Amino acid sequence: MFGCGNRDSINRNVHFSRAARRFAQDAKMLRCRAAVHVENKDDVMFWRNVLKHFRPGDKFHFISGSRNEYGHETSGVTQCLKYFNFLNPEFFICIDSDYRYLLCEQKMDVRHFVIQTYTYSFENHHCFAGGLHDVCCRVTHLNNTVFDFSVFLKRFSNILYELFIWHLYFQNADPVRFSQSEFASYIGLTNSRAYPLVCDNAARALDELRHRVEWKVEYFGRRYPHANLEVVKQKYLKLGLNPDNVYLFVRGHNLYDMIFLVCKEVCKAILRNEKRSRKITREMVSELYRSRNNLDLQLRQNIKYGAYLPIQKMEEDIYCLLGRN
Repeated sequence: MFGCGNRDSINRNVHFSRAARRFAQDAKMLRCRAAVHVENKDDVMFWRNVLKHFRPGDKFHFISGSRNEYGHETSGVTQCLKYFNFLNPEFFICIDSDYRYLLCEQKMDVRHFVIQTYTYSFENHHCFAGGLHDVCCRVTHLNNTVFDFSVFLKRFSNILYELFIWHLYFQNADPVRFSQSEFASYIGLTNSRAYPLVCDNAARALDELRHRVEWKVEYFGRRYPHANLEVVKQKYLKLGLNPDNVYLFVRGHNLYDMIFLVCKEVCKAILRNEKRSRKITREMVSELYRSRNNLDLQLRQNIKYGAYLPIQKMEEDIYCLLGRN
């Protein structure tokens, strides 16, 4: 005779097994290649664009939320993973990696019908340095000559690298000692009228960040002198993390907020420079500002396929699961 816990487990499995079959059947009725469960509504556009890029001939049925075992409508990565044992080529999940990729969480791979971002979240992809110049040009309809995003994010990453290694060290050893929320407090820069963020390619803001980071790194070095960080660095280097690309692996929504602010200030500086450099009428100035595109929309279109390791690994996974056209 089954105990109460066993009955709950069986009922739970039955619930998610039936839901998975229903999602796959719905996809077939809609003439879609597969049903895809994502974390939230905000994730749908990213995954739709990515799958459309690599599989332009296929349609997919996206599910951004579903009922849990208690009948409540639920979203998030935890809900996605409840279907883990019932995934297949006709019903799979697309999720943010968070730290799962770096911490080598078992079975979080395409062989188990899980496609992940390999960055912390999908927002990191939108912040890829190689596309941000074009974002500002599309927003302003003018050339960006005031800010170098590649140099900026390389410096930002190098400043954070040692602290991020400590953070990952503690994620394995003692997560409470240096939590994700505490580390995320370092993903931000100071901006003010007196010292504009974009001045000298954000040199002052980055120097302020460096001072904060160096103090914390020195503290950890004194407090834990026997921690072997070189082993930790080599481990993550094999996974693609290096001093120049830390920004791809830190908490995505914090990074996105920072990049949005930087892009906004860059676009304002571009427009100011244009006003100063040309003799234009008030009507021309008004038209200049009216013609600006929505920055958030342009940022969310910033995906540079094939340009860096995480997006390349996503490409491999999608072709492994769905084949090439």
